[in-house]
This record gives sequence, C-alpha cells and structure tokens, in this order.
Amino acid sequence: MIGFVGRFVRTRVSRRLFVLFVLSAFLPLALIAVLSLSQVRSLLLEQGEQRLAAVAKTYGMTLFERLLLASDVAAAAAGNPAAAAGAGSMAARTFSALAEIAPDRTTALIGEPPKVDLGAEARQRLAAGQPWVAITGEGAGVRVVIAIGLAQRPASVVVGELREEALWGLADEFPSATGFCVLEDEEPRRVLYCSEPMPREILRSLRVQGRSGFASAQWTRDGQATRARAWSQFLRAGFGTPDWMVVASQPESHQLARLTEFTNVYLPVVALTLLLVAWLTVRQTRDIAGPVGLLAERTRGIANNDFTSRLDLERDDELGELANAVDQMSQRLGNQFSALTALAEIDHLILATQDIAQVVRIVLQRMQAAVPAQAVAITLFDQDNPDQARTFFQPPEAPGTMSLERHAVTPADRFLLQGMSEGTWLDSRAASIAPSFLANVLSAGAPAAYLQPIVWRGVACGVLSLAYRDAAQLTEGEKQEARELADRIAVAVGSQWRDEQLYQQSHFDPLTGMPNRLLFKDRVEREIARGQRESTSFALLFVDLDHFKHVNDSFGHTAGDKVLLEASRRVSRCIRDSDTVARLGGDEFTVMLGRLNHPQEAWVIAESVVAALSEEFNLGEQQCFVSASVGIASFPADGGSAEELLKSADTAMYRAKAAGRGQVVFFEEKMNREAVARVTLDRDLRVAIDRNELVLHYQPQVDVASGRIRGAEALVRWNHPKHGLVSPSRFIPLAEESGFIEQIGRWIIERACAQMKEWRALGLPLERISVNVSPRQFRRRGLEDFIRRAVESCGLPAACIEFEITEGLLLERGEAVEGPLLELDRMGHRIALDDFGTGFSSMTYLQRFPVHTVKIDRVFVEGLGRSADSQAIVAAIIAMSHALGKLVIAEGVETDEQLALLKKLRCDEIQGFLVSPALPPEAFAQFIGSRVEAATPI
Repeated sequence: MIGFVGRFVRTRVSRRLFVLFVLSAFLPLALIAVLSLSQVRSLLLEQGEQRLAAVAKTYGMTLFERLLLASDVAAAAAGNPAAAAGAGSMAARTFSALAEIAPDRTTALIGEPPKVDLGAEARQRLAAGQPWVAITGEGAGVRVVIAIGLAQRPASVVVGELREEALWGLADEFPSATGFCVLEDEEPRRVLYCSEPMPREILRSLRVQGRSGFASAQWTRDGQATRARAWSQFLRAGFGTPDWMVVASQPESHQLARLTEFTNVYLPVVALTLLLVAWLTVRQTRDIAGPVGLLAERTRGIANNDFTSRLDLERDDELGELANAVDQMSQRLGNQFSALTALAEIDHLILATQDIAQVVRIVLQRMQAAVPAQAVAITLFDQDNPDQARTFFQPPEAPGTMSLERHAVTPADRFLLQGMSEGTWLDSRAASIAPSFLANVLSAGAPAAYLQPIVWRGVACGVLSLAYRDAAQLTEGEKQEARELADRIAVAVGSQWRDEQLYQQSHFDPLTGMPNRLLFKDRVEREIARGQRESTSFALLFVDLDHFKHVNDSFGHTAGDKVLLEASRRVSRCIRDSDTVARLGGDEFTVMLGRLNHPQEAWVIAESVVAALSEEFNLGEQQCFVSASVGIASFPADGGSAEELLKSADTAMYRAKAAGRGQVVFFEEKMNREAVARVTLDRDLRVAIDRNELVLHYQPQVDVASGRIRGAEALVRWNHPKHGLVSPSRFIPLAEESGFIEQIGRWIIERACAQMKEWRALGLPLERISVNVSPRQFRRRGLEDFIRRAVESCGLPAACIEFEITEGLLLERGEAVEGPLLELDRMGHRIALDDFGTGFSSMTYLQRFPVHTVKIDRVFVEGLGRSADSQAIVAAIIAMSHALGKLVIAEGVETDEQLALLKKLRCDEIQGFLVSPALPPEAFAQFIGSRVEAATPI
C-alpha cells in the first residue's frame, strides 16, 4: 500500500491533496473516537460509583440488621442457657463470649464473661429495653460488645462479645473485587474493620455531607487507581454508640472492564475507515496532480523567459481549458516582454538620474529600434521661459549620436499640442507653416510626421516626433509604444520640475522671494567655513519691524504683506551685491555682511536699514510708518556657528527694542547671560505656584483724616529657593510676556479672598483688599464668573475685594474691557485706577468707566515739597477726582512733609513706607491690632 501511494504523491500538490483528504477524514474520526472513548469511560466510572454507593449502603444496613439479630440471639440465650451453650447453637456462632450479669452474680453462658463497663447511660438504655453496643480496641484488636436487658429479670443484663465473622461477614461473600472498611463517624474516627487495607489518612478524611449521604475518595494502591464511596450508618438511636461509616472500594480497572471490550471493536473500525479514505484520495490525486504538475513546470518555464514551449494538454475539463489559456498567455507575454524590458530600463534611468538628456538619449535609441521611422526627435519646452524649447534629434545617418538645438517656439506651436492627448498625423506639405520643432525631422526629407504630445498633469511639456518619407500607418502596438515612451519622458520632466519647485519652496520665502531660514543658515555656514579658512570676519544683522502688529490690526493682513514686501526691497537696496538678505518669518529679516574690515562697516549699513525702514509706507490711499530694531553679531567674536550667531544677533535686537526701538545694538556676552538668566527665571516661575513659592504681602491704606487702616493692597512676592526674594519688577514682566500672569492673577484673587475671610473671622477692622488685575486677564472671557465664584466660595461681600487696573488698559482696550468693568461694578466690587497721571488719562475715562478710586503715582508724590509742578499736578488730580466723586489714594508716601501736604490738599488715603511696607499676613494682622490698641493717629 505504501509503494502504491508513493507513486502518486511525488509532487507538492499531490502531497497536499493527499494530506488534506486524509486529514479531512482522520481528524473527525479521531476526534469522534476520543470523545466516544472518553464518554464511555465517564459513564462506566459513573455507574461504578453508583454501584459502590449501593454496595456501601447495603453493607451498612446488613451490619445494622446483624446487630439487631445479635441482640435477639443474646436475649434468647439468656432464656435457655442450656441450648445456648451447645457448639452448633445460634448463640455460639454469633458470640465468642456471653454472660448474664445480675446485681449479685454473673453467669457465663459462652466462654469467659466479657469485661465491659456499664455506665449510667448504658444502664439507662438497658432499663428502657433498648440494646447497647460498646467498642473497645482498634484495628485488628477491635472488640464489639452488645448488651440487652431481660424483660423476665429486670435487674439482669445479658452481655455478649460478637464474633468477627458474625458481625462483619466473610470476605468470600463480598461482591467481586470489592473491599469494605468500617470506622466510627466521629472523632477520633477509629477504624473498626477493613477487608482490604485502605490508606488511614483517606479513611479519616472522608466526610458524608449533603443530601446524597455519600462521600467519595480516590487513591492509588499497588500502582492501580482505586475509587471508594462511603455511607454513614446511623447507630446512636438504635444502639447508643457513634454512627459507623461504611466505605466500599473497587479498582478502576474493574469498573472499566467493559471499556476494553468496546475499544477492541471500535478502533479496528476506525482504522478500516481511514484506509478506505486513503485509497480514494490516491485515485483523486492521480487525476488532479498530474495536470497540475505539468502546469507548474510550464509556469516555471515562463518565469525563466521560455515563451516557446507548449503544453498541448488534451482534456475536456477545466484543467484542459487552463492549459490552453497558459499556452496563449505564454505567446502574448513573449510579444510584450521585449517592450517591457525597454520601458523598465527607461524607468530605472528616470529614478537613477535627474539628467533629462540621458533619458532622452535612451528613448531616442529605443524608439528608433521599435518603429520604422526615418527620423525621431524629442522637443521639451522650458518651464521658466515658455517661448524657448530644446529639441533632441538623432540623425538617420548616425543612429548612435544625438544633437541638441535650442530654438524659439510660437504660441501657435503650443496651441497645436494643447488639449491633445492621443498622437496625430501632420503632413507638412498640406500645412501652411510647419511647427518649429519639426525643422530637424523635415530636413531629413520626411514630409509626414506623427506627433505624440508629452503631457504632464494636463500641460503639454513637449512632443515626440516620428518622421516618415511615405504616408505610412503605425500599428496600434507601435502607437502604444510611442505613448508609453512619451509618458516616461513626461514623468522625468515632471520629476525635474517638481524637484526644482520643492527646492524653491524649501529655500525661498514665498512672499518676498528672499532666501528663508534654511538657505540663509546654509550660506552662513559656508561663510563661516571660508572665514575659518581665510581668517576673515563677517557680521549678521537681525532686523525686526517695530509695531508691525498694529499694521495688520489697523490695515489688514493684505496691507501688512505689502509692507513686508516693500521692507524687503528697502533692506536689499541698503546692502552690497555680495551680501545676503533673508526673511526668517513674520516681520523678521536677517542680513549677512561678508568680508568686513571693521565692525563699524556693519554699523553704517544697519543705520541705513533703520533709516530706510523709518520712511513712510504708501498703502494706496493710506500711509503708515514703522521703525526697525537691529541687532548685530560678528564672527568669530559672537559665535562659531550659524545658530549661535543668529541667537546672538536676536539677543542684541531685543536689547535694541528694550532701549526704545528704532535703534542698532551690538551683541555683548553680557546680553547672552541676561537672556539665559531670563529664560531660567521664566521656567522656574511656571512651577512657583505648585511649589508654594509665591506669597502675598499686604501694604496698609490709611485714612488721612482718622488714621484708621481702611484697606490693604495685595502685592505678590516670589520666594525663590535659590535666588531668595525676587523683586516683582523682574518676574511680573516675564509673566506678562509669557502669559503666565493669567494663572498668577487667578491665584492672587483666590488667595486674597481666602485671607480676607480669615481676617474677618478674627474680627480685624479691615474694609477691603485691593488686587491688581493684569490687562491680559481682561482678554480672556469668564473673568467675571471666576471672580464671582472666588468671592462667593469665601462668603465675602463683593465690596471687600477691590480691583486695580492701569491707565494703559483703558487706553488700548477701552471698548473690550468696558463690559467686564461694568459687570464687576454691578456685582458690587470697587475699581481703582492705578498709577494715575503717568499715561494719557483724560476726564472721559473717569466719566465713561466705573472707576471708584484714583491712585496718584509715586512719581508725583516724591516731588511734593521739592517741585511746585508736582504739587500742582497732585492738587489738580485730587480736585478733579473729588469733583467726580472719586476716592483718592496717594502711593509712595515716605516723609512727614509729604503727608502734611497731602492733608492740606485733602487727599483721602495714603500708603507707603511712612505707614508701613508691605507685610506678610501674620505681621499685617499684628500691625492692625497694635494700631487699634494704641489708637495711633496719622
């Protein structure tokens, strides 16, 4: 059989079919066999368990009946002592010892009287006419004694020791392969009898529970699995002794004897079935695998470029049809293979090089060999100059050469190809004017030409021209060849155009056409390399337009783009031809000034840039003015790389802005250190709240007339873990620039409300706490809702929290903040105008906005007593504010002379070092308490 199968499973397909057919039968049959055998085994074991349970129960009830019979035999023997003493009597077969015990004597009926202790419980049962059983010893030494009272002699008791075979029975009478053990069903669970040895730990671990009244156990005895069932026989009610547990055991092999018989029949049937499946599989495999092997062999031949062999398989089924289709496919593939090889070579060349001339050379050679044309030419239009073109021509007399001619093209030439996707014939003799790109092919004496346009994304970028002397017709295959080659040229041209476009986009600014950051850094690195090689120096200018954002906001982004374009032209006019100007983005420009003899030359050019950008920008009917801040960094003093030089120039530019804008500033190392320190401080500030480093100090605001402290201004302090107490003048501007001031502002409001709640609970006579609100906070929606939640969560009246704003907020964002200020006023909060007099305040602001308090800036308070102008300004502010019903607070009061003048001018309140500096919360509370107790006047 093995040899027969081997002849038909030599191929991989035949082997797979054979394995598939065999497995399709084997696996289900094997699974069925396993499941069947498993199910039969489970059923047999279950039936064996049930039989064991029945045997255990039957044996237990037999023991009960034997005890009852023994009690009857003992009573009968006491009534007829002579009969009981006979050797073949029932009593002699039942008892090994029997005696009648009276109060005054003991009469032996059989053997020596049993030794037993009749306790109170036993005598009580015996007096009631109930038998009593006592167990002594354990294992092989167990003695079972039964006692029963005599009705005819109430004071006497018959006591007998049961014979082992009379109680437990003979092992020969037990069911086949079944062993029994009897033990007490109470601790210490003495083993009373075992026909076969059973593990003591198994016996003592059995517990009969549940409704079934049975317990199960399994163990291995002499290498053979054994199963047992236990049943509890109730004896306490009938005989006054603990219940007995009867355990019946059998080997599993005895219970599974029927399984062996079933297996001996079932497995041969399965084997015969598998043999039948294998035979049928071999027959089917022979009919399928043979043709499939031939098809596989022919396919391998096609893969090895063998397109001439044929199958010639004569069959009238699907395999025969498949063989015929393979033969036809082989013939067509042979015809197309040469064409595909040529196209593949061209594709490889397109991917490997960006030189269009090499691609054109290969196409000319392939086209000359593929079609019977007299001459072949390829014309490509210039992308940047649509009026110019290049024509590549292969002369008929020199097939291996290629000439290139640049010439002009007319709109009519382009129009001829526009919208043309398929090739077309052109007879120059019938045309009034031949296209310029046909000059070469017509010079070869071929008046008829076939034009195949070269189209890339809907745009004609060239033409493939095939010249013929006679009116010839190209076959469809040759036209398809021309189209595919033209498409390949279009891909090569489009790839070149795309690369040029990508380079332009990635290296030049789209608005101004200037180099962008990438190209500028590359040129700077080149200049650095030359400077290191030739020991020369150069400079970078970092130019940033001042207030350019106002141009976009006021005139629109279109006007802003016009300003940027004009600014780029002005900067370009200020530099030399050898210098480079670039736009980094936004309103930032950079200039590289090469080969400088002295840094003063960079200064002169930078000043000319500032002057040029400060002139008026004409935006049609409108004009605008901007200025520029310029930072200068020089190589090698201010950096050894493009990134370092840009960073240094940028730092210098920001120093120019900080100095008043419209200036030129050279970079110094000090600037870099300050910039690094500024960045570090900003980073630490962002985690200051989470680390509990920010604290609020409170500066008292004192009523000038009464000397009573009416309010306090909450001032934030930063206790830096490394730098100590950082001045607000350092970190507040940082927070304003980064936007972190919004989070700090919200923290200040929440902390001030919580502090006011604590002080009110302590009974401090303080009317309000003033909190400074940043202009950035007013730019965010929801400020009023946040304040309302913060105040209400602390249970404070709105009047307890006053908010201080600056004049600049009203000047720059008056319309935007009017609504929030009115809402705060409606909520009951007071509004204070801080640093009044230093900006561009006017009476209209005090009338328009809900301002309740005017705070005179310390600049004017410092001049009191020394400057008549300061005194006049303070007097005017106080008089004007009182006329409008505003409260006036003077800031920065430090001398008694200033206080006296403010009293004279009827200022309402003061704050300053004359009263107290800003104090921590605990010190502020003590300060108020001390002033209240001392009733200190101002």
